[in-house]
Amino acid sequence: MTVPETVDVEFVAPRHLAGGGDPAWVTVPLHRACGWSYGHDPLMPRVILSSPDQKALLRLEPDPDGQWWTLTHAPEPDRPAWYASFGARTPVEIIAAFTDALTDPTADPSNARDPLEPLLRAGLVTGLQPPSVRLPRRHRTRRHT
Repeated sequence: MTVPETVDVEFVAPRHLAGGGDPAWVTVPLHRACGWSYGHDPLMPRVILSSPDQKALLRLEPDPDGQWWTLTHAPEPDRPAWYASFGARTPVEIIAAFTDALTDPTADPSNARDPLEPLLRAGLVTGLQPPSVRLPRRHRTRRHT
């Protein structure tokens, strides 16, 4: 029996000082472990991965004026289309945690939670009074009090 290799990882603390990091932390597990396929254009400095069911698309495009990472998901009968985007300085560990949660085969969709709840609890959205989330395609704002 082969014992899985253990890799020690040192995280920068506090996390906001970590910087972007290596995109392979996100792209390699999605491709190898989760079966996401990739498009290849040797003339473009970008990575595009699509989920096995073709409902989700992850784009990594180095754009000095915009978001570097964008994850979009197609609408489903009981859910609207959505997207999440991350800037160049977002630590890849945070993006990897997001994609890990998205691809977790043990996740229970009926146990969906408010995505702002951990941020509110941690005091990370104190600048927003009250915090709001913009829902795509429905153009309505959800307010939390």
